[in-house]
Parts: sequence; C-alpha cells; structure tokens
Amino acid sequence: MNWAFDWLRRGLAAPEVTKRLAAEAHISHRQAFRYVEEAQELDSPLPTVDTKVVFSVKLPQALVERLHQYAESTGQTLSHIVSQALWALFRRGGRV
Repeated sequence: MNWAFDWLRRGLAAPEVTKRLAAEAHISHRQAFRYVEEAQELDSPLPTVDTKVVFSVKLPQALVERLHQYAESTGQTLSHIVSQALWALFRRGGRV
C-alpha cells in the first residue's frame, strides 16, 4: 500500500497506480484497486514491518499438536504464537 501512496503522492492517476501495483506486487488488478482506494485515504505511509522468512524446525509431535490447538482456540497464527514465545524467551535472557 505504501507503493500506491507514494505513486499517488507523486501525481500518478489512480488507474495507473492500480496497474503498476498489480504488476510490481504480483497481485490481482482487483486487489491492487482496493489497495489504491485505501492509499488514497492515508495521510502518511503505513509503518513498515520486518520481512518474514520461512524457517523450518523439527519439534515433538505433541508440541506441534498443542500449538495448533492453541492457535485454533485463540484465532492467532502459528507464526504469531511462535514469534511471541521467542521474543519472551529473549527478553528473559534466553535462559529457561
């Protein structure tokens, strides 16, 4: 959405921004249109977030099952739960 915001701020017309956004972000024209609509309402760019990468680990099956149950019951993603747990561990100094 920040690309759309920037292009709009530079004076490009919304249809051109939609076309560019769809191509650059590899998203549908319809999704790009929605992002451009939202970008037109922004006063400033959205804050950026850290890029996420895939990271595979081997865990005991019981732990993975509990993780899935917890995610389902709370509505949180697995990534969010694991990220929060790791940040909590690092805040404690990494010691159990």
